[in-house]
Amino acid sequence: MRNLMALLYYLCALFGCSVGGTTIEHHTVVDGIDIVDSRVRISERIARFECQASRSGQCHYSLFRSECKPPAAGAAADPRCAQPAAERFALDAGATREIVGVAPGFKVCVSEDDGAVQADCKPAAH
Repeated sequence: MRNLMALLYYLCALFGCSVGGTTIEHHTVVDGIDIVDSRVRISERIARFECQASRSGQCHYSLFRSECKPPAAGAAADPRCAQPAAERFALDAGATREIVGVAPGFKVCVSEDDGAVQADCKPAAH
């Protein structure tokens, strides 16, 4: 069923039909050098990951089940923010990957290295 849905979305895109969606871009440049340049396009339940450039040669993605917002002053941190990534993978610079059936509202973090991150995209404490 997932492949059938992906085929239908592909055919719609091929004929110029738009199914809506969201694009998330991560682009970090230091001293004119791309540290990481990535684009994630989410439409319906399909996410397309594009690693456009990375200083290390790879974009490292961590997917979390929900948004993680910083706690208000004096409030306890959301326990979901301490959970490990639901999925982690790397793409070579110039490569793409599609995932069909992603849960709505997932959070994506991308970096140039493979170190574990928390749901707020900050490095995980050791």
